[in-house]
This record gives sequence, C-alpha cells and structure tokens, in this order.
Amino acid sequence: MAQNYFNNDHFKLLNKWKGTVYDKTNPEQQRVYEELGKAYDVTKNWAEALQQQLFKGGWTKTVRKPTDQWQKKFIPYNWARIYPSNNAPEGLAYTVGIEADLGFVVKIDLVDIKVDDAVLRKKYEQIRGPYTSSPIVAIKSADEGLALDFTALVDWSVESIKNFKLTYDDVADQLGLSAGQDQETLLLHFQGHEDFVDRQPLWTATTTELFGRLARAVNDMGLDWWFTRATNSQLRFGRKEKGAIKGGPVGWLFLRKDGIRVSWSAFAGLDDLNSTDLTSELVQLFEAADKDEGSWPSKLGARSGRNGYWPDDYDIEDEPKSDKPPKNVIYYGPPGTGKTFDLQALLVSEYTDGEYGERYEFVTFHQSYGYEEFVEGLRPVIIKRGKKRAVESETAAASDGEVRYEIKPGAFLRLCDRARRNPSRQYAMVIDEINRGNISKIFGELITLVEVDKREGAKYPVAVTLPYSAESFSVPSNVDVIGTMNTADRSLALVDTALRRRFEFIESMPKPSVLAGSIVTHNGVDINIEQLLTMLNKRIEALYDRDHTVGHAYFTRIKDLKDEARFSELKTVFRNKIIPLLEEYFFEDWQKIRLVLGDNQKPKQEHQFVHEIGREEDLLALFGREHELDQYAIRSRYQLNAAALDEPDAYVGIYAAKPAVTAG
Repeated sequence: MAQNYFNNDHFKLLNKWKGTVYDKTNPEQQRVYEELGKAYDVTKNWAEALQQQLFKGGWTKTVRKPTDQWQKKFIPYNWARIYPSNNAPEGLAYTVGIEADLGFVVKIDLVDIKVDDAVLRKKYEQIRGPYTSSPIVAIKSADEGLALDFTALVDWSVESIKNFKLTYDDVADQLGLSAGQDQETLLLHFQGHEDFVDRQPLWTATTTELFGRLARAVNDMGLDWWFTRATNSQLRFGRKEKGAIKGGPVGWLFLRKDGIRVSWSAFAGLDDLNSTDLTSELVQLFEAADKDEGSWPSKLGARSGRNGYWPDDYDIEDEPKSDKPPKNVIYYGPPGTGKTFDLQALLVSEYTDGEYGERYEFVTFHQSYGYEEFVEGLRPVIIKRGKKRAVESETAAASDGEVRYEIKPGAFLRLCDRARRNPSRQYAMVIDEINRGNISKIFGELITLVEVDKREGAKYPVAVTLPYSAESFSVPSNVDVIGTMNTADRSLALVDTALRRRFEFIESMPKPSVLAGSIVTHNGVDINIEQLLTMLNKRIEALYDRDHTVGHAYFTRIKDLKDEARFSELKTVFRNKIIPLLEEYFFEDWQKIRLVLGDNQKPKQEHQFVHEIGREEDLLALFGREHELDQYAIRSRYQLNAAALDEPDAYVGIYAAKPAVTAG
C-alpha cells in the first residue's frame, strides 16, 4: 500500500472522537488532531489529482481542520472541494472525502454559506435523493477503499463523476445558482486606478488568476477593497465605509508590471508578513481564512453582516489620499545580488514622472557622513562682492572673500519640503550603504519622526524643534525611506537596534536561477554558470556564512555576449571580482579559498586557481638538510595560478570536481 494513504485508524478515530470538543492541552487529543490532519493531507492530494484529470481549468480548496468551525468539536468526516472552472459558483462544488459511517464519498454538494440556506438545501436534497441511489453521489465502503492504492482511488473517482446522471451545470441550473463573476467581470471592479489599468494587462495568466481568487476570498469574508494614491501600495483591503475619508486596512497590495506583492496583518492563524509575492500557497491561506470564523481581523471589531465593497462601489470623492503607512524598508544581502539595480528600476517606475520629475533624493552613508549633511547644519559660504545678504548690517561689515557660516538644509529636509508641497505623490529618501553610517549621529531626533505612527497626520504625530534653525519639523506621511546594505560589510544582527525596529527588512540573496541557460563554451568545453555559482555559494556558506555569498549580478552580463566574448568576460569576472572578493572574505586564508574553488579536488595542477607550495621543499631551500624543523609546524605557502583562468576545465572543476588522486 502507498505510504501516503488512508488507513483503518483514520476511520476508527473519526468514529471514536466525533462530537468531542477538542482540548488543545490534552496530549491524546493532540495526537488525534495531528493524525486526522494527515488524513486531510491525503484528501487534499486526492482532490488535486482529480482536478488535474477532469477539470484542468478549475481549482481546489481544502481546509485542514478536523474540528467544526464554531464549537471546535471533532467531526466524523474530512473533505475537500473541487470547482470545475474559475467562474464556478462557490456555493456548489464536487467534494471528495472519507466519512466514519459511509467510507469513501464523491459527490456534488452545497458548500459554504449555501449549506445554511434552508430553502436551497431542501431543493438540493430533492435533487440528490437517497445516498444509495443518488444521481450525484458515489460511495465505496471503508474496507473497499482501503484495499485500493492512491492511483486506483483517483481512477474510481474519475469514473464515478463521469457516470453521474447529472452534471455540475445541471445541478447549478436546477438550484438557480448563477456562475460566479467571471474573471473579466471581476477585473472591471478594479479599473478605477491608472496603475491597475496599465499593469494588469502585463501580468501572466497565472498572476491574474491568483489575483481573482484572492479578490473573491477577501470579498467573501465581508472585507472591502479600495484604492489609494500611494505608489507603494495602491490597493488594499480591510473595512472602509462609503463616504469615509480613511479605511481600516489589514492588507496592502503593491501592483507591479511583473506581478503583485502582498502584506497583511491582524489575521488570526496567519502570521503577519511585511511583504511577499502573490503565490498559490498564499491565496490558499486566505481562502482557508474565509472559511474560518476565527480568522476575522480583531482590529476591525465585530462583523457587520454586510457584503464586502468593491473599489467601484465607492464614489470618486471617497478615495483617500493615502492611509497606508509610509514605507520604511531596507534591502539587504551580499554584494552582487542586484539590490542597486532593482532600486534604480523602482525609482524610475514609482518615483519618477513627467510632471514632477524625480521624486527622490539619493545619498550614500559613510563614516564621515553626519546630521549636518542629512538634516541641517552650518555650511561655509564665501562672500563675494555684490552678493545680497539677508541682513544689511552684515553686508556693510563683510569684505570680499570672507567666509561666513549659514544654516543649510540637508538632503532629507529638502525632500520633505518637496513632499509637503505635493501631498498627492509619494517621495523617497534613498540611502545606499545605510549600515556604514553612524545612525544615531546622522538621524538624531529624526529616528523617532520616521516611525509610521509619528508622521504628520498619523495617530500620534510628533514634531521636534531643529537644533540649528530652531524651526518646528515633522516628517510628511508621503515620504518613504528606502535603504540598501551589504551584509558582507556588516551582519544584519549588528545593525543599530533603533533602525531594526523602525524598518522593514527585505532580503536580496543570490539567485543562481537567473543564470539558467548561461553556458560558456571554450575549446569544446561547456561551463554551466548557474551550477558554478551554486557550488561556490554552498561552499562559502559552509565555511563562512550566507551573508558572504557571491551575487548573481557579477555574471549576468555574460548572458548578453556572444560565445567567445563570454569566456573572456568570465575570466575578467574571476580575475577582478571573484578571487579578490574571496581574499577579502577569508582574510587571505588561501587554504579556504582553495576549498571554495574546488582546487583541492582537481587532479591536474594546471586547473587549480591557487597552488599550494610544499612545506618540505621550503625548509630545504631555506635552511638546508640539518634544520631539525618539523615541516608541519611551518605554514604552507600559496601562489595564484593565473594560467588557470585560461583553462575552461578549471571552471568546470569548481562544480564537477573529482577528488584528486594522491601518489601512495
């Protein structure tokens, strides 16, 4: 029997524990809950396999919960639903599962809120009739089902559905269930925002389908969808009454040309997450939350009972300016992972337009950078003849060429002034190498002001008096602070704690998959760049840590070059980038550098980038034969083998190395 399949214990547990309130503190019940959860995993696989065979355009939904929704009692069955198409009415589904009394069951059934509709339920039961002679139910006893393996169970289910006397559409028509909104109709709800109109057509079919499922799941929970003018989270969901200036968001969507990033908070059973790409697994979590009454966000208060609003349910004047907390984010990772490149693309797409130009300031932190450059400070000004002064007495007293000091705004103050004059647009303060500066020295009192709830118009707005100009200052709500940092310079664990509390950290790690298909051919030898980078980083992580791995960006240019030019570029990258980087990482510990490059496993010395020079020869050459020194007490010497850069097998040997054969 297949390892991942139902067993007799599953049926015994369903029978024994049905109706018992689940006690999380009871070890026996914990074991039962876990075991029945495993049965749910089999049911989920069963539904997915069936959907793939019969309904490739459909989707499945499984709520892995052996207890009922309200009283938390163990239920005598498990089940999963299969929707035959994307626009199938969500109140009707094919279901598969096991039941304590019946065994294995496949049927067309009412699901979700339709189950509680007494009139509809009665009509459905008339269509279904008795289980044993139903046109839309197939049953196999527990013993018969357990005698099958997984493949045979799926085959039986396929044949059973094909033999149903009524189709899904027949039942839906007789029940008067209209098909759910098709994808095109659903997308019409979101046409009121230029970013959605411009970017949604560029999404893949998969992204569009996932967005539709997420939109339905959120709306089915009774939550609202609405747009804002914020560039970093144009679409959000939560609770927003018509006519209200602000809503209570619990989820934010960043609509990009290449997909969607989602963040959320306050959902029971869902860990708060700052930002992640929209995936099928994420959508399934929200679909499960739709089923679970306990997942309702507590910060929104009690359910109102009304249906959720779509964006086009609001009048245009209802659209808020921006109620999304401003984005304080730091992109971190090893060198060469494309952080700066991705940031430049973000600035062009989100903070640049024809009307206002570049809506950002760009600075680089370093050890000498301070508050005076970032916020405000005294700057020297050389007085020239004819220059107008604010104070006439100073003009009379000043001589040509005299140096005076004036209070000048720094980069952050200048940006905030621009943002305050244009509240309908988002602005960005971009800080490269943010971890290389002294945060306390540079930010000063601003480290408090950049907090989300301390901004202008926020719940707890804070203003401070600037030390030089003595003017009151606060940070506008339409200013994002975006930083980058190389973890090779400083571990994330060592970052200023005040910074860590106030910023969202997004990891940017090497992605060898970006180099898939990058083959460098020289003298008939093929070098797989993806495999090469993967092996380099595995060894670095084993010998050092993941913060000091090698980024894919060092190799991306190779993909755009012609064959022979590729090998020349690879040599240049290794000579000028990779080997010096390894020297820096390992503090010139050449033994470890040899291990990273696989030189210790290459049988031919000409393929080794670093040669180890024998100790015994050193001792003889330096001290003669009667030196009485222990050769193992003398440090090995190493020498770079520049000729290996011209050998394609030297690069192949990094990821396809074989242990060197030693003479013995």
